Amino acid sequence: MIGKLLPAPGTPRVLMFATLVNTVGNGAYLATGALFLTRSVGLTPGQVALGLSAAAFAGIVLSTPMGALVDRWGPRGVQVAALLALAGCFAGLTRVHHLWSYALLACVIAVGDATVKAATGAMIAGAVPPAERVRTRAFIRSTNNAGIALGTAAAAVPLLLDSRAGYLAVLFGNTASYLLAAVVASRAGQVTRAPRPPGGPRLAALRDRPFVAFALVDGVVASLYNGLLALALPLWLVTRTHAPATLVSAALLVNTIGCVTLQVWASRGVSTAADAVPVSRRGALVVAASCVLFALTAGRSARLAGALVLTAAAVHVLGELWLSSATFAVAFDLAPDWAQGQYQGALQTGRQIGNMLAPPLLTGLVIGWGGPGWVVLAAVFAVAGLAYPPIVRWGLRQRVPAIPRVSKGPLYNGKR
Repeated sequence: MIGKLLPAPGTPRVLMFATLVNTVGNGAYLATGALFLTRSVGLTPGQVALGLSAAAFAGIVLSTPMGALVDRWGPRGVQVAALLALAGCFAGLTRVHHLWSYALLACVIAVGDATVKAATGAMIAGAVPPAERVRTRAFIRSTNNAGIALGTAAAAVPLLLDSRAGYLAVLFGNTASYLLAAVVASRAGQVTRAPRPPGGPRLAALRDRPFVAFALVDGVVASLYNGLLALALPLWLVTRTHAPATLVSAALLVNTIGCVTLQVWASRGVSTAADAVPVSRRGALVVAASCVLFALTAGRSARLAGALVLTAAAVHVLGELWLSSATFAVAFDLAPDWAQGQYQGALQTGRQIGNMLAPPLLTGLVIGWGGPGWVVLAAVFAVAGLAYPPIVRWGLRQRVPAIPRVSKGPLYNGKR
């Protein structure tokens, strides 16, 4: 029974617990960070946005090189170092009083977060047999969502107090979560690094055109489906429907429950890039269908709009789960053993680019165009769903050949 509820013992389970510890603190900060920066530090919303833009740019530039560092120095050590650096950054936020210091810390946080994710992917790739990698990554994502939900709930008290002391408590709590996560992660098995081929490019992921194309499409799609409920839906309900804004909380609850309880289920039968082809197409088309359902809420009664929103949220989360599973499979399968870290880093680069493009695209379409804007969003997801298969097949044809191992047997958990 336990085996069905948890990933395999050893490194996978260690990573799951480290993720849970860390994301509880992250969830609390995500819920309070903007208010801390504006109401306690005194930054304007424009300055906060500028700092976040600088952080996104830093992530775009440095995520892949940091992933290469993961491959060179080993994922466990780099992950622990990144977690410790992030702990220092969040402690440093308690001393921020100006834009420049906030922007600097935001940049380091963005790069550190991408490094942790790249190291997590590389550790899974090195510690888990290929057939179990996607399932293990699904457990990590499920845990990530559970931790953020718990942290967001815990942030209710600081939000109610709306005081500097309350916000500082969240920051110190998040700092502690990174320190504890570093301790937990240090107990993971050491992953033996695969050798880079002599004369091979240092940043092979950025030269892999099919994978770069996949990372860009995936980054935009992921940022759009993440922003649908958190950004587009609240603005839509308030400006274009008669439905109560509280439906946003209900839709997010549906999404959270789905991500926590169904992500591992959605990963069944998906372990290779070839497996991901139909799953990615299906996921994108399902999210497209949810956009059409959201569009139908315009002008409806509050009761009917509520039913449509909840139905759309349920449809949306199914598409999201399938898309996530497909992404895990492609990222693991197209990367050579010696470059898992940098391929995971390149995937984060795509996500950072998507994070920059999604907010203006969502607000412009949903608020500017109304119902037709939702239809355009549906078309974007549908086109992405049709684009995934040829991109993945292109990647499979161009896949970098593996380096023959000198000794017998695969390397998992650093052991033969």
